[in-house]
Amino acid sequence: MEAAATALGVHEMTLSRLENAKTAPRTATVSHLLRLYGTPEPEADSVLAALDEALRPGWWHPYRDILPTHLEGVIDLESAASLIRTYSPGLVPELLQTPAYARTLLTHRHPRADKAEIERRLELLRERQQHTLHRDSPVRLWALIEETALARPVGSRATMREQLAHLNQFTVHRGTVTVQVIPATAGPHPLLLGGPADVLRYTQCALDDRLVVRGLHAETATLTDDLNTVSLYLAAMDEIAALAPSPSTPITAPSDT
Repeated sequence: MEAAATALGVHEMTLSRLENAKTAPRTATVSHLLRLYGTPEPEADSVLAALDEALRPGWWHPYRDILPTHLEGVIDLESAASLIRTYSPGLVPELLQTPAYARTLLTHRHPRADKAEIERRLELLRERQQHTLHRDSPVRLWALIEETALARPVGSRATMREQLAHLNQFTVHRGTVTVQVIPATAGPHPLLLGGPADVLRYTQCALDDRLVVRGLHAETATLTDDLNTVSLYLAAMDEIAALAPSPSTPITAPSDT
């Protein structure tokens, strides 16, 4: 490392931070390193192409002025995930919300926002859904929703009927989305006292699983790749899934059961 740092004209610590992904790389620096390490040309070209793609502004860049705090540092990871496991205790998960349901929540969350801002925030959500559930290789989404979340009226009765119908399509046509509703009669479970949580998993071996836990405030979240913590949440989600009916079970409004 000392020789490489000297050749680049940087401190060893700087090079260490670069190699451990703690500093954003520059194309010229990476190109120089690849030559220093004698990387074969086809492999070097592949690395530089991947770097070029990674350095391009994300699809969400036009919405950065309204990007919720809880999505900062998460949105690119979400779009790249191969599997998302989500637990939602109070509301329908954002990736499964219909426009009318989401618009109602956004209006309450941003009471001072005008109609144009609400529509932009709704557009951002639609783009998130598009870049996860409807991309060329769609993410596999496994959602665990508390029954109490479906009992809470969000918007009009028509809005709730539409939202339930949207969820129900995944019980009939499973595809890449799995939805399970945890009955209120299931009793306590490991995540009952926590907030919404997502585990993001990747097919790329270089990316560790990530856990996103939402705080009490809608705009806050904790992101971690700690193996023990992620494993605890995955085990808890497995336990919760066993409490719920099978994913092919029709979803009804709690008042209808």
